[in-house]
Amino acid sequence: MFDVCVIGHVTQDRIKIDGKIVQEMAGGTAIYTAIALKTLGLKVAVLTKTSRVDRIHLLEELNSRGIAVFWIESPETTQFENSYQRDRLDSRKQRVQAVASPFTPSDLDPIKARIFHLGALTNQEMSLEFLQAVFATQALMSLDGQGFLRQVIHQTVQATDWTEKVPGLAGVDILKVDLQEAQLLSGKTAIEPAAIALNQWGVREVLITAASQGSWVYQSGILKQIPAFKPTTSVDPTGCGDTYIAGYLYSRLTGKPCHLAARFAAQVATRKLENFGPLREWETPESIPS
Repeated sequence: MFDVCVIGHVTQDRIKIDGKIVQEMAGGTAIYTAIALKTLGLKVAVLTKTSRVDRIHLLEELNSRGIAVFWIESPETTQFENSYQRDRLDSRKQRVQAVASPFTPSDLDPIKARIFHLGALTNQEMSLEFLQAVFATQALMSLDGQGFLRQVIHQTVQATDWTEKVPGLAGVDILKVDLQEAQLLSGKTAIEPAAIALNQWGVREVLITAASQGSWVYQSGILKQIPAFKPTTSVDPTGCGDTYIAGYLYSRLTGKPCHLAARFAAQVATRKLENFGPLREWETPESIPS
C-alpha cells in the first residue's frame, strides 16, 4: 500500500527565461509532486505514460529515488515549453509540442494507495470515466484542476471551462487550483464565493493558490488565508503548485489540520522556488518555525 500514487504524464520540459533556454528536464506533476512527496518521507508511486524511447531518461530520477513507477507505453511523450520573464516569474507562457495517450480505468488495476493525486496537464488526459474509476477505489482523491482547464490549440495552451466539472468534482476530497482557475471553474470572482461553490459540488477541502499573494484553504464552512513565504532568491517557479500540494498531502497524512497543512505547503513551495527542478532536499518539519 502506497501513501500516495501520483497519476500524470511525465513530460519533456524546456524552460525559457527572458527568451533563453536555461534548462531541459523531465517535468509534469508526476515528477514534481512525486519527488517532493518522497523527499518529505512518504511511500510514493507514479502512474504515467511516455514513449518507449523516452522512458529511461525521463523516469531515471523517479527510479533512482525509490519511487515505484507504473509505466504504460504511449506513441508520444508530452512535451512542454514554459517561458518566463525574469521580472514576472508568477506568469508564464506555454507551448505543447505533443501529448501522451489518455489514462483508462484499467490502468489503475495493480495499484493500491491511501491517496490518488491526479495531475492532468491538458484536458485530453483524464475522462470522467477515469475519475469515476479512481473514486471507486475508495482511496482519497486529490486533484489539481489545472489540466482540466487547459485546451491545446495549435500547440498553444488556452484556458477553457471544464464541461464535466460538476460530476467530475463530486468524488474529489482535495482540490488544488490557482486563483484564475478557481474563478473560471466556479464562475465567481471573489475567493470565498468561489471556494464555497467548489465545495458545494462535493469537494471537501479546497485549496486556492496565488503565488506571492499567498493561498487560501476552505473546509467545513471556514476559509483561512495562508501567507506566502518570501524566498531568499527566485530561481525556477515551474512545479511550485505541484510542490505545494505535495506539502499539503504530506501534512494531512501526518495528522495536521487543514490550515497548518496549507502553511507547511506554502513553506515547501517557497523552498522549491529557490532551486531548479523538484524539491530534492528538506530539513525535518520540526526544525521549521510554525
